[in-house]
Amino acid sequence: MEQWITLETVYATETEANKAALVVKVTESRLSSIPGGPQYDIKTELLQVDDGWRVRWHKVPAAGSPGCSGCGSCQTASNPAKKTVRKLAKVIQFKPR
Repeated sequence: MEQWITLETVYATETEANKAALVVKVTESRLSSIPGGPQYDIKTELLQVDDGWRVRWHKVPAAGSPGCSGCGSCQTASNPAKKTVRKLAKVIQFKPR
């Protein structure tokens, strides 16, 4: 069973909710996916409520979705474990409001 998580924030317009959904999708997929381990895609939905729009999302295993990109994180008989290459990354700080 899929566990959906709903953000508490209510957005005034659908455009604002779409922007928030994109931020959730990018952030949660980066936090959930482990290098050399399970990879997840994030599925988001917009819900129209009385006073605006809400965003809800849940994790979907990448291997379970059609068109798997073949990132090498799944260790199957046809895809033995690959050597992990580490690349330097830049941390982007969120600005406080």
